[in-house]
Parts: sequence; C-alpha cells; structure tokens
Amino acid sequence: MLADVSSERAVRTEDGASLAREYGVPFMETSAKTGMNVELAFLAIAKELKQRAVQPLDEPRFQIHEYIESQKKKSSCCAFS
Repeated sequence: MLADVSSERAVRTEDGASLAREYGVPFMETSAKTGMNVELAFLAIAKELKQRAVQPLDEPRFQIHEYIESQKKKSSCCAFS
C-alpha cells in the first residue's frame, strides 16, 4: 500500500490492514517516493522464501511477523498495522 499519496489512495489503510489480517499476513505501507519500508518488505519476503526452501517441514518456521516487528523497533520509522 502506498503511504505517500494519501489523496490518491485506491484502497484505504484500514481495508488493507483488514485484508492482511484475514489472510494472516503482515501489513505495511510502503513508499516508492521516499523508500519507506521498501527494503524491509523485500528482505522479509526473501527471508521467508529462503527458510521455506532450506528448512525441513518438521522444524519451526521463520516468523515473518516477528522479523518485521524486530526491524520496526530498530528503526522506528515504519508504519505497520
């Protein structure tokens, strides 16, 4: 979801967050203009995919929600729901 064009939004933040909760996936707003959360989004997805590829099914899964929250606390610049 784009965070820097609030007047031109096609989807309200609340609707995006609600849909993410429905599917059990993290929600974050990003900005191509400022770069906000773009790197974090790609890193989180890449780490999730890497874990899926190399980890046996019986081992604990990579917790993408926890990863995003830990990164959010480090920078305190990110908008999440």
